[in-house]
Amino acid sequence: AGAEILSTEDINEYTFSASLSYEVDLKRLADYVESVPRVEVLSLGHALEIVKDLGDAKTVGSSYHLDDYFGSHGIGHVRMATESDVDISNAHPYWAYPFSDVAVVHNGQLTNYHQWRRRLEAAGHRFASDCDSEIIAVYLAERMARGDSLEDAMRRSLEELDGVFTYICVSEDALGMAKDELAAKPLVLYEGDDMVALASEEIAIRAVIDREIETYDPYESQVMVWTR
Repeated sequence: AGAEILSTEDINEYTFSASLSYEVDLKRLADYVESVPRVEVLSLGHALEIVKDLGDAKTVGSSYHLDDYFGSHGIGHVRMATESDVDISNAHPYWAYPFSDVAVVHNGQLTNYHQWRRRLEAAGHRFASDCDSEIIAVYLAERMARGDSLEDAMRRSLEELDGVFTYICVSEDALGMAKDELAAKPLVLYEGDDMVALASEEIAIRAVIDREIETYDPYESQVMVWTR
């Protein structure tokens, strides 16, 4: 596939990470790796590493040694499945396959999911799950592959994706959020001089910030992007 494995690290009995040197595009490389039976690529890129599994945040964090991770920004999601199976493939975050270093977490429902899935599959994209949240990640990948910036792709998503939803996405150097025109799905935001924090409930933000803060709820059809 035009790639060389430089090193590997076993995470647990069914997950490992690898450092690669490659000369082919990411889609071709990911497709080749996933041609191996019972193997799925969760993320591929230079800066992004996706961890997802079954269990609560404490269990997954301990299993994958998340306390040892260092970085400037990240997203997480604890999900109760409502419209898809309970397994790792249907867990968030979703990598924007095959676009490097872009991932999404999402709260809500997309009513034109099947329409967009057919369109994106016809364009050559593949899906690892039956969850509508993955549409957002792959949609952003498609738009960015056409030359859109992350923010432009997010703004366009509010015009073309129907439903009630809020989502957060990350790239190598940015963190962004988007709300649909109804803004029915909650998102609480804190912006400070030293950090930006977003969560579905304010209590989650206050659990990690040990001082008095002011938070607010972004408006309908709002897109916000922060870069480092």
